[in-house]
Amino acid sequence: MIPLILGFACKAPPTETDPPASDTDTDTDAPPTTGDTGTPPVARPSLVSPAEATDLDPAPDALRVALVAAPHTWMAGDQTVGGFAYNGQVPGPTLRARVGDTLTVELDNQLGMDTSIHWHGVDVPFAMDGAGWQVSPVAAGESFVYTFVLEQAGTFWYHPHFDTAHQVDRGLYGVLVVEDPADPPVDSELVLVFDGVAEVEAGEDDPTVDPTPLRWLVNGLLDPVWSPPSGQTVRVRMLNASNAGYIALEDVRVIATDQGLLSAPESSTVLAPGDRAELEWSTGSAASEVTAVPWSLAGPSAFPAVPLFGVAPTGGLAAPAEVSWPFSGAPPTADPGRTDLRYTFTGSAENGWEINGQTWPSIEPDVVALGSEVVLEIRNVSPAHHPFHLHGMAFEVLSVDGVAPDTRRVEDTLDIGVQETVRLLVVADNPGDWMSHCHILPHAEDGMMTVLSVQ
Repeated sequence: MIPLILGFACKAPPTETDPPASDTDTDTDAPPTTGDTGTPPVARPSLVSPAEATDLDPAPDALRVALVAAPHTWMAGDQTVGGFAYNGQVPGPTLRARVGDTLTVELDNQLGMDTSIHWHGVDVPFAMDGAGWQVSPVAAGESFVYTFVLEQAGTFWYHPHFDTAHQVDRGLYGVLVVEDPADPPVDSELVLVFDGVAEVEAGEDDPTVDPTPLRWLVNGLLDPVWSPPSGQTVRVRMLNASNAGYIALEDVRVIATDQGLLSAPESSTVLAPGDRAELEWSTGSAASEVTAVPWSLAGPSAFPAVPLFGVAPTGGLAAPAEVSWPFSGAPPTADPGRTDLRYTFTGSAENGWEINGQTWPSIEPDVVALGSEVVLEIRNVSPAHHPFHLHGMAFEVLSVDGVAPDTRRVEDTLDIGVQETVRLLVVADNPGDWMSHCHILPHAEDGMMTVLSVQ
């Protein structure tokens, strides 16, 4: 068993434009069991990676795909889920390319409402960012072509950045894999996308706690089973696409996070909303169950463990030896000691969330010079965690509460705990007005979002 601890996922309420059936409308009964009920066991669905998009461009250094965003209804266990999808699947098609490739995505909006695509973690030109700050969304019935060169290797994802919490919550998300040809080969890959359904409301005595899920979807499935061949090394690319859920993993071999390979492997990780991580998973012959222990922004909740998926390897081979990854071992950059920009996170679930006392969209952008190195200090004095996400540029973590990381760490989404202070180094090398915000999507919609303008 691979220990996982998952947090809650906050689901946005339906709107008048929603389809009749909603993942937030499902009941809270547990999935069918195989107990002594006189009925035969219900077959668990097979867990596989989301289907990959068809490449419409025969050129070896280009990936061109067509994505249709439209209403969609599917089955999650015994429940009907009504929402949205790209190309009729949830998660959307996985886009797979290599560093240096040109990605072109033709978006056809058939949702009946405005939408966009944001390329989370990818350093794109400002006009391709898909964010709603000075960029018009793609209107209902219209289309738009996103195109840019992929300069970073890693596991990224795409999702709307207009009516974000609502549209992401209802199924509009997918994974973008950018391969580095220099990486050592593995036997196979598995893409895992987590999202939560069927919450119960938090207690009135703690306004910092948002709704908690009773069940989780893994690649759109409830309680599936993964059946890899034994004796193989699998590169597991994981995305936390929930609106507000947390995933903590222990006793695993973490080889990469948001911005590709780590400087050194790690044995645990915490995936905040929007975070990604890659594991080296060596499959033996033993079967196991991966379960979730619900957490809230205030810590562990009182709800019982929730099954995520089973692991049932085929064959009797032992787990292989570890792969020799090209970890750099680079030390962190020394903190220069100055502070160029400071964000202070305040607020509450009852009164809304703020950055520097400002509530989106009534904000004043912070302006920095193109090419400058900006030391950003973030202080979280609110009663909840906040995963900070910066568009257009990654950042290096200089310290957390005054302690530097053991090795150089570059991220695009970083969870900031209650009363924590983090110091980040941002190289402002991408001109544009870049959104920076909490990636708990209800927090962002309630005001915890601002703009870093690189001029």
